[in-house]
Amino acid sequence: MPEAAIAVVIPAYNAGRFLSEAIESVRSQSLANWECMIVDDGSTDGTEDLLRKYKDPRIQSLRQENLGERVARLNGFQLTEAAKIVFLDADDRLFPDTLARYSDFLDCHPRADVVYGERALITEDGQTLGPRRGAYLNKHPTGDVLQPILRRPFISTPAQACLRRTAVPSAESQRGFGCGMEDWLLLAAAALDSRFAYLGKSPVVEYRVHAGGQHRRFGSNGKKEVDTREFGDILDQLFAFPGLEERIGVTKLPQLRRATQASCLAIKGQEFLRHREYLTARRHFSAAIAAGSRDIRDILCWAATFSPFLLHWAEPLYGVVSTED
Repeated sequence: MPEAAIAVVIPAYNAGRFLSEAIESVRSQSLANWECMIVDDGSTDGTEDLLRKYKDPRIQSLRQENLGERVARLNGFQLTEAAKIVFLDADDRLFPDTLARYSDFLDCHPRADVVYGERALITEDGQTLGPRRGAYLNKHPTGDVLQPILRRPFISTPAQACLRRTAVPSAESQRGFGCGMEDWLLLAAAALDSRFAYLGKSPVVEYRVHAGGQHRRFGSNGKKEVDTREFGDILDQLFAFPGLEERIGVTKLPQLRRATQASCLAIKGQEFLRHREYLTARRHFSAAIAAGSRDIRDILCWAATFSPFLLHWAEPLYGVVSTED
């Protein structure tokens, strides 16, 4: 078998109802020269039996005790050999040309270490949700993106990005991850030493919006306090990267952290919008703006909470707001 051009690593924990779709999206790629490593993170839902049916030699799997997503990704990565890596969540799906687009771009742009694109949204049952394009007014920073990605995650799901093997953060640099928002930490750690490039508006991954999703709990856990307590661990880890003070500056680093806290308030506001908790969403956007956010999306979403018409108009700013659980 020829050496794979690109590897797809899929961590899976009790994701059996979605995992087949993720795997089939890899098998349907226009680029045939790939390898796929699936790490069953101690699932109890029949994932192990599901994986046994795949006889494609490009697909391998590992079962481990439940050690968490970070460890599953890292173990899967270490068992691959390809020079380019995509970390695909078990509930998401790639578009058929995604791996070819990623591979071709990195081959043609040797100075780029990470290339990223847009996501389209799908419902829990896999139906298209909203327009087939990225959210309006999204920022697409390139080159050194450390400060932008620390300020606010501009990549929703890790398969929106393809990393050169050399850009994947080391096991040592990832030590301590485990706060429940590993996607942000993974890509921020990559941004410490890597240059990012933007692939374009055509989406590369279908991002499934469902009640078990990473951010969805913010709007459904019944806690409506305007604070960033849920982000405490990730903020601590993001701003504990070695050498960060030297990179950002001793006076600017606290300002950047305050800007990140404002972004966290807005992220919660978005989830309250999706759950139709309009007053609570307004309070969070107000707090984000008061904390220093000047992101036009936050200002427009705050304004939209005052009018049903504006709410409908604001949906494409960051994704549909009318999703049912």
